[in-house]
Amino acid sequence: GASLLLASGTARAAEVLEVTVPFPFLVNNHTFPAGHYRIEEDSLAGPSVLLIRGMHTPQATFVLTQTASGRGPNKPALQFERYENQYRLSNVWESPIAGQSVVRP
Repeated sequence: GASLLLASGTARAAEVLEVTVPFPFLVNNHTFPAGHYRIEEDSLAGPSVLLIRGMHTPQATFVLTQTASGRGPNKPALQFERYENQYRLSNVWESPIAGQSVVRP
């Protein structure tokens, strides 16, 4: 079954989010370790492409997104889905009404 976990962060600007994720997670079939991450819009591709980059690790990837439906948490956060013993990034929320859903490859 899928469940929902959130990693809280702070928004530094409208297009930048810094978060701490306390567990390893998957993005585009790549494993990212627990740690601090910076998520930002790709300045050339626009808001539908996000760059996720480790702040203290070499992990980085671009993620294709679409506008999320529903409401998000009351503060900036990443949202994950759990599949067995792995967590997969599903949404990036800047605010309760502004979020992006990760498009799976």
